[in-house]
Amino acid sequence: MLLNLGHAIDHMFLLIFATAVGTIAAEFGFTRWEDLMPYGVGAFVLFGLGSLPSGRLGDLWGRRRMMLVFFFGIGASALLAAMTRNAWQLASALTLPGAFASIYHPVGIPMLLQRAPKPGAVIGINGLPFNFTTNGNAQLLAERFRGVVEDPALLGAMLAAVYAVASLAQVVVGR
Repeated sequence: MLLNLGHAIDHMFLLIFATAVGTIAAEFGFTRWEDLMPYGVGAFVLFGLGSLPSGRLGDLWGRRRMMLVFFFGIGASALLAAMTRNAWQLASALTLPGAFASIYHPVGIPMLLQRAPKPGAVIGINGLPFNFTTNGNAQLLAERFRGVVEDPALLGAMLAAVYAVASLAQVVVGR
């Protein structure tokens, strides 16, 4: 269960910025939220590039230790990002959650499967804590349906439906 929670945290922490960018942009004096998006690139670059050394360190140091580094590191780095006062500080601080988030997939997934009698089902369920926490697409959905859907409750219901179908599809395919 903790590993499934870790997967949700992994993706959620990377998407917090994408979800809150409108408010953050206004706080930092940007007129458009899109102008702040490039400052979050470091997180996603390290999320991808960090997977190779994270997996290797998991093999050398032990997966359990690396998952502890993941949980403590992603929490501490998120607190650091929350204390930033301008876009460049934020850009620097966001690279850290990306680095710590890179640990989960090469370390957590093998741990999740090491004793699983039905690995496909386990991966399907693991993808289900992920889909329920992916909230960054609300802004994209709102943008694409502007003028069609103005009610936030309806927009949220549409997003929930998309994720429910995606989540259940992962469980079905996993089985």
